Amino acid sequence: MTKKTKVGIIGGSINNGWASGTHIPALQHLEEYELTAVGTSNKESAQKSAEAFEATHGFDQIEELAQHDDVDMVVVSINVKEHYDAVKTIIPTGKPIYSEWPLGSTTEEAIEMQEWVATHHIPTAIGLQARQAPAINYVRDLIAEGYVGKVLSAQLRVSMQGMGAKADKSTAYLFDRTSGGNLLTIVGGHNIDAFTYMLGDFAELSATTAQQFAEVQLEDIQKVIEKTTDDQILVTGKLTNGAAASIHIQGGVKHPKGVTLEIFGDQGSIVLTAPMTIQFGSHQLLGAGVGDAELQELTIPDSYYSVPESLKNDPGYVLNIAQVYHKFAQDIQEGTSLTPNFADAVKVHQLIDAIRKSAQTGERQYL
Repeated sequence: MTKKTKVGIIGGSINNGWASGTHIPALQHLEEYELTAVGTSNKESAQKSAEAFEATHGFDQIEELAQHDDVDMVVVSINVKEHYDAVKTIIPTGKPIYSEWPLGSTTEEAIEMQEWVATHHIPTAIGLQARQAPAINYVRDLIAEGYVGKVLSAQLRVSMQGMGAKADKSTAYLFDRTSGGNLLTIVGGHNIDAFTYMLGDFAELSATTAQQFAEVQLEDIQKVIEKTTDDQILVTGKLTNGAAASIHIQGGVKHPKGVTLEIFGDQGSIVLTAPMTIQFGSHQLLGAGVGDAELQELTIPDSYYSVPESLKNDPGYVLNIAQVYHKFAQDIQEGTSLTPNFADAVKVHQLIDAIRKSAQTGERQYL
């Protein structure tokens, strides 16, 4: 068996629900990796977390974790506003980096981080894990193979309860425009990236954003804070293949519908739905190709799963992350580019900038 890659997770605390609920179980399911180090904001927490996850080391300093001989690769799973300094600290080690999305608080930060890793020839992965979802890749291939014929139009609708008027202390930063993490960058980034991954890039677009909630109630501490982020995002435009496209992402919905993606071609149609946002999985597919009288359920072939059988029925939280890790292991060992990397992240940051600029100026953007 190939030597295991020893992983250190910055933000791997037992109190970090995302890392403990996705990254760590994903690594535990894969033979390619071994979790050896956990980094948190204080030593006591780091040691407790390392013990809980059967890691050998606990660190409260990023530099110590990144430089340790028992760490071959570093995962950055912390608040987006801390990504820049974390990546900058890791760069001198030359070790592969897997960063959560968004890559930076700004596009300028993301570009600088991409330049660092390119200069040092460091393999990277960015947490746009919808690209590794079996359903997303199956739809992408169906379109490429002509299942619907020429794509005429596609529309994506995402609605969720979160990102509206209620939250808790740990997610308060999501409502501060300057933090870099909000409905447009996080939910929008994941869903828009998956959309263009399946259907192709935007050639031109217009956007409208709106803020329907001026304040947020932090329910766990009974505090009201100002909200400076938008909770309605609408994008319309044309893709490079000529198809008309529309995207509507909204937060604070009392009765959310999750994700609905409808793709219409001159020979058929595909409908993808999911109960939450697109990167979390639990996708359901309906399709009608040439000669089909009506939509019918589509079964995803087993070939789209590259992780252990034990994860096949996972709703997607762990499955999609595990698929990223599995393919990133090959990227590290063979120099391939199977996972989205920092360069892909910059491209998504720039697309979000175009959406933001169109919404602010009222001008159509050409990409």
